[in-house]
Amino acid sequence: MRSLESHNKYPDCLWMQLEAIPVASVAAQAQQLDIHLSLNFNEHWEPILGGRVKFGLQGGTLKLDLENCEMPVASRQLVGSFKLSPIEETQLIQSSSEVLLTENLRGVRDSHHAEKINETDCSFCHISTIGDDTKPAWIFGLEQGKSVLKGLLKSAKLGQFAAQPLRMTANFEVAKEDIYLTDAEGLWPHDITPNQHSVLARILTVYLQKNKFQPAISWALLSYNLPPVEQREVEIVPEAESQLQKIVDRIISAETDNFVELAKIANLNPAQDFAGSSLRGTTLSAVDFSSANLDRTNFRGANLNDVDFSDANLQNAKFGGADLSGAFLGNADLSGADLHKASLALANLSGANLSGANLLEVNLTNTNFSGANVEAARFGNNSGMDEEIQVNLQQRGAIFEEV
Repeated sequence: MRSLESHNKYPDCLWMQLEAIPVASVAAQAQQLDIHLSLNFNEHWEPILGGRVKFGLQGGTLKLDLENCEMPVASRQLVGSFKLSPIEETQLIQSSSEVLLTENLRGVRDSHHAEKINETDCSFCHISTIGDDTKPAWIFGLEQGKSVLKGLLKSAKLGQFAAQPLRMTANFEVAKEDIYLTDAEGLWPHDITPNQHSVLARILTVYLQKNKFQPAISWALLSYNLPPVEQREVEIVPEAESQLQKIVDRIISAETDNFVELAKIANLNPAQDFAGSSLRGTTLSAVDFSSANLDRTNFRGANLNDVDFSDANLQNAKFGGADLSGAFLGNADLSGADLHKASLALANLSGANLSGANLLEVNLTNTNFSGANVEAARFGNNSGMDEEIQVNLQQRGAIFEEV
């Protein structure tokens, strides 16, 4: 007997379904179960504090807990970069084994709450795998170009099991750095500063992750000739939202616009709580972000003069148009970062990892690249760069393009 059930807390944001498809195996001389995964990503509006907030996901982790079966790393097939696609009639599946998937996808597509996804809205998703044979996991991450994951990953094969008594629990979990707020209405005045807005948005993100997304945003359970188990839910503490409102009010009425002071009022740690967040247009001059985790953080248009980013994790961060004049980025990890049209005048990048970073049209006047990894970093039309420095960077693996 095969029992398959699933639950999606926010199907507009993430809809997940597993399929167990029986197949005959000549080699094993026994029936096998092919396990397929479908995910649909989009944005969701959530009522909160008398207003509402819209969010999507930049990533997440799918965790399987297997009983009486195993999935070695070498057998896992869902790895690499994938272009997500819109849900269209032509994609809805014809085979009888996928009727349930078809109907559920149609329900997601026709939802009155979900925003329709066009081909141009769809994003690329990078997937890697970790975990041992009985607790395999897949890490999903947004590739550059979009703010959040959007589109459908349809019927991707995870692996295969022998059709014997087994139980498989799947949980899609998100950390606060995986959640990205894209809009908000009715929550604060329109004339707040970018610093206030960034801290307020992060407060809401932390609240959502702690109180709404636990233990997982989506889960599924497959039982084959074994009784199913109940999935636990986390109760929301009634006082949590009232406490959230108090902190929001304190940030709005604060007499300071200093980012570090606002973060302190919000009980946030600038070095740990802003990975994946939006700090667009903020004023962060001379802030100490040394050794901070700021993976995927959006700094577009921010004032970052003399900021200390030494030893910080800035992988895939967005710095388009930001002013990093005089910033110290020694030994920082900027791999995959987008610095298009930023200023790195007088900045120190000694020992930094710039592999795969975008430095097109960046101001590089008196920038220090000593010991930096510039393999596959893209340069072009850079003010302040002389021919000697360009040749040196090219010899170290940098790519120069015509812009």
